[in-house]
Amino acid sequence: MSSNFVKPYRRLEARARIEQMIRRRRLWGQRLVSERELAAELGVCRWTIQGALAGLEADGVIERRQGSGTFAAEKPSAGRRPGLARLAVITDGHFEAGGAWHYRGEMIRGILGYAPRLRAECTVLSLDRPEEKETVWNPRRMREFHGFISIAVDQRELLSHLLALRRGPVVLVDHYVRDLPIIGVVDGSYQGARAVTKHLLALGHRRIAFINCHHPSATNPEKLAGFRAALHEKEIEPDPALVVEPAEPVGGEELDRFVAAAVEGFLKLPEPPTAIFGFDDTRALPAVRALEARGGQVGRDFSVAGFGDSAIRRGLCDWLTSCRIYPRKMGQEAARAALAPAGQAEGRTIIVPNRLYIRRSTCPPPGA
Repeated sequence: MSSNFVKPYRRLEARARIEQMIRRRRLWGQRLVSERELAAELGVCRWTIQGALAGLEADGVIERRQGSGTFAAEKPSAGRRPGLARLAVITDGHFEAGGAWHYRGEMIRGILGYAPRLRAECTVLSLDRPEEKETVWNPRRMREFHGFISIAVDQRELLSHLLALRRGPVVLVDHYVRDLPIIGVVDGSYQGARAVTKHLLALGHRRIAFINCHHPSATNPEKLAGFRAALHEKEIEPDPALVVEPAEPVGGEELDRFVAAAVEGFLKLPEPPTAIFGFDDTRALPAVRALEARGGQVGRDFSVAGFGDSAIRRGLCDWLTSCRIYPRKMGQEAARAALAPAGQAEGRTIIVPNRLYIRRSTCPPPGA
């Protein structure tokens, strides 16, 4: 494996020390010192501090306020208090709160951490547990709640069941439906993919490949749409040969093999691409490995970009250009929407913007 795939220990250590500093000095809700001062105090470079702060922001430990600086979040509330509103959080699988970084798990963390600020408590109901699934479909039990949040479970029958209870808003996170009066909370996939593609175009790339997911029209069509929109803005006609997607859902080693075969096919084209954009980081990283296995160096001979920024959060790679999604922020917005006094027949969509992080995996094409 390439030496580039080194876990970012310095960043993780700095992140832990900043969080410890907030707790020990009781800085909850207070403005932190500048990045330069933090770097000097911890004895690391500003690049390391920036990466540590980005991780703390995604976890809701700090908040960045435009024009004001970086603030520690308010101290988490503890214990149950009488008179709290109750939220039901429905998910398709059990989530270990103390486990590793997980995309949908971060949404639940966002809800559970933010709800006490809204004077609410949450009950997580997992559909893969029979007794909890039975509760979800029990009208009497579910009428005890004041709002409902579904984590990516977009079954029309379930959402209609929750709406029929007439107990409070129904919020769907990471998915949306067009024919039910619910509140959808999604990330800005379209603008995020457009931003990644515009970055590659600005570097001089004109042949950009896109590795998509299975059945994107149902999973997330916005990323491919954003990719194509950026090409059209430069009057570049998308080449169908540069867009691939698996015929069926794949993951793990099977996904790695699919990406490696896709890269091999790209490089055999009469005009090979000079950059590859992955639907997510789990497709971008195998592309890096496949390219470097052929003797190339990503960031010098070839550009690769991902989406989601999960690689740096999982400690797999801290130099991949990627568009960061904020699932914890999505959970916070879902909690706020579920407790808002919205009309029962009122449907809307809340978009949590993404942010492009440009790192060493992207560069101008050779000879540019």
